[in-house]
Amino acid sequence: MERIVHVCNGDSTADTLSLADLPGEIRVWADALDQGPVRNLPDAEHYKARGEFWASRGLRDSDARLAAWDRGVDEAAAAEELILWFEHDLFDQLALVRLLARLARRGLPGTLTIVSIDRHPEVPNFLGLGQLKPEQLAELWPRRTPLSRDAIDESITAWIAVTADDPRALPFLTRRIKAMPFLAGALERHLEEFPDPTSGLSRTERQLLAAVARGVATAGELMQAVQAIDPRYPITDGQLLWTLQQLAKCGFVEGAPAGAPELEDPAGKLGVAIGTLQTPVDRCRKRLLVHKQRPILTLAFDRQIRVLMAAEAIRG
Repeated sequence: MERIVHVCNGDSTADTLSLADLPGEIRVWADALDQGPVRNLPDAEHYKARGEFWASRGLRDSDARLAAWDRGVDEAAAAEELILWFEHDLFDQLALVRLLARLARRGLPGTLTIVSIDRHPEVPNFLGLGQLKPEQLAELWPRRTPLSRDAIDESITAWIAVTADDPRALPFLTRRIKAMPFLAGALERHLEEFPDPTSGLSRTERQLLAAVARGVATAGELMQAVQAIDPRYPITDGQLLWTLQQLAKCGFVEGAPAGAPELEDPAGKLGVAIGTLQTPVDRCRKRLLVHKQRPILTLAFDRQIRVLMAAEAIRG
């Protein structure tokens, strides 16, 4: 075991960090706990549940990969110093609390530090550590901070609340978190993915529908539009495609591409455009003009009218 071990939030950060000329071994832990079942289970059952979920999204052998990531962190706890590279957003904060809860249960390293930021002066639209260059990551190395006992205790409590069958403890927990600077905001964003009591839609679903209604025309533009207003939960290409598919099943969009996302070329898979109309009724009743060569995605506004009218009836 190396004297120093870095654990990164994904392959992109790890690859760049490997070029930063820092001491130590680099490992990855990158399960997207913002998606799929997250429960307090023994390891074998956890890997099975998560693996089945990712298989349903077209990702094979995820259970073995998750087990390997856990083993890597368990082994890294024997290092003299373990450095966690996890930023501010929901993806990273959920991973972080799971890792800290696991380390606290199985044995903490001699020194446990973290590099965690929510902005960078040279990256105006900062989304994550994966955007940074090797020299920019190297500059963060001296700024790593020790994780206090309070931070570890908050992470343990947060992990218990996130994996509980009843999420109602989470709003109270967000008001008590002090030692983890980005955790409260991430948990608030986590709660916003629960269905809205009026529309039944998550915040991500509402933001995507609103972006399409404004005339956003491609997958890349949809991602950019949503990321610009949602820095605590930057949408990924795979999540974008899956969410559009779910909206299609519910009758909110038509023509969303079927099948698992092709991550090599996500941009260009979708194309939409909406005519400028005068009234909400006209906007809902008119079918949309789509990409000239392939009508891939349109809003099914006739269905949306029925959903909205039903909601009005309920409120009345």
